[in-house]
Amino acid sequence: MFPERLKQLRKEKGLTQVTLAETLGVSKGTVAMWETGKRMPGFDMLARLSELFDKRVDYIIGTSEDHRSATLIEEEVAQLGEWAVEEDYEDMLRKYALLDEYGKSAVDSVLRTEFNRAQEQGTLNSKMSISVSVLSCEKSKRERQFRRNDDPL
Repeated sequence: MFPERLKQLRKEKGLTQVTLAETLGVSKGTVAMWETGKRMPGFDMLARLSELFDKRVDYIIGTSEDHRSATLIEEEVAQLGEWAVEEDYEDMLRKYALLDEYGKSAVDSVLRTEFNRAQEQGTLNSKMSISVSVLSCEKSKRERQFRRNDDPL
């Protein structure tokens, strides 16, 4: 499927085998071998083809019919960022839950101190809205909702 897909994408972009080869820095013979199925480009070259044609690699090699752009749209990038932050918070909460009483007391003390410092300096991140859902396996598996507010801890 890759040979046909490559030829189709090349023609849609108005490129000849020669111009595609020049663009990629390979020989015309290499492009011809790809289009006849005698050779397959390496991963780095597939990434360059993906960028050139603005298509996903799995589409280019023929394992997917999803012809959407390989470039993430702004909303997708924002969603990925939110997921990364959520994972970080979940990781911190898991670690905190596993601490002994001395460790929890130390973290609580640092958190109170830093919250008060930031509040006094007016540097709290007030634009951030946080909603956390906690499921405790030890306490009857009930769910508690906590919402961030500007009240001191």
